[in-house]
Amino acid sequence: MLDADFQRLLTSLQSLAPAQLAALGEAVRERIASSWRVLGAAPPAPATEQAVACPQPASPVAGPTIAAIEARFSGAPQCPHCQSALILKWGSANGLKRYRCKACKVTFNALTGTPLAQLHKRELWEQHAGALLDGISLRKAAARLDVDLTTAFRWRHRFLQAAKSLKAKTLAGTVEVDETYFLRSRKGSRKLERPARKRGGKATKRGLSDEQVPVLIARDRNKATADQILNDRSEHAITGMLGPLVSPDAVLVSDGAQAYRAFAGKARIPHVGLVLSQGERTWGIYHVQNVNAYTSRLKGWMRRFNGVATKYLASYLGWHRMNDREGDTLTANRIFIAAMG
Repeated sequence: MLDADFQRLLTSLQSLAPAQLAALGEAVRERIASSWRVLGAAPPAPATEQAVACPQPASPVAGPTIAAIEARFSGAPQCPHCQSALILKWGSANGLKRYRCKACKVTFNALTGTPLAQLHKRELWEQHAGALLDGISLRKAAARLDVDLTTAFRWRHRFLQAAKSLKAKTLAGTVEVDETYFLRSRKGSRKLERPARKRGGKATKRGLSDEQVPVLIARDRNKATADQILNDRSEHAITGMLGPLVSPDAVLVSDGAQAYRAFAGKARIPHVGLVLSQGERTWGIYHVQNVNAYTSRLKGWMRRFNGVATKYLASYLGWHRMNDREGDTLTANRIFIAAMG
């Protein structure tokens, strides 16, 4: 079987129901037994009760995690340094096959150049992806996997590195925009210019202030979503995000802020500005309920973390976008594969 065919086979396993997986397992066992019969040899004896009670330590690189890594790479092997497809097999190391590029003469493995390169304890990665799927806190993830908190932290942000940048590139049709705000946080920092807050905490001032970090969220009616952390709510900042994002034939729907009107005027696209403070929620078929509902889900989901450090906020925004985009189809395996970029 070709490597590409084998990769497609591995991918298709994720869609099988439990009964189908059981039938497949039985077919595989029968195929193995048949192979031994052809060779005229007896299959290996089943494990004894003693062996089951006292199993050998698992290989630190065994299991479907490595199979997925190798299969994904073998489907379209390419040098991560010079992108050449002229590569040679070059033995193995640390449980992964190694390759050597014929063009640049550098050796590498399937993880080189990915966010997961040089992370240890690969046998726990799929469980960590499951923790991301469940949306649990770092402390709970560390306890579940029996790893140090710093290890869980490092894994989380490596796993979310690709998701952080995966967002809609173009928004078309009716595009709703709105800002939401998160408390500026230096959670985890050793040096603070102010007294430390309790977990989560509250701003000392009511309303908008330097204590709040603005996040602009744009979403069309097809649920394509993009967001960006802004330095401020100025026309320059809003134009910098929406300019390359909003399609020329779109209709922009926002609150009545001048910055949106100015952007729409320069971009020469229709703009519907709703004065929410005066109770203006809709104008014909136009509203901002879609983006407001997304923002509400985001804020509710973020509460479980009791405050997120501002420098890591983009990772959590990407994590939530992935959850919203994939919905019920998101699995731990899909998170793991996506983490490799």
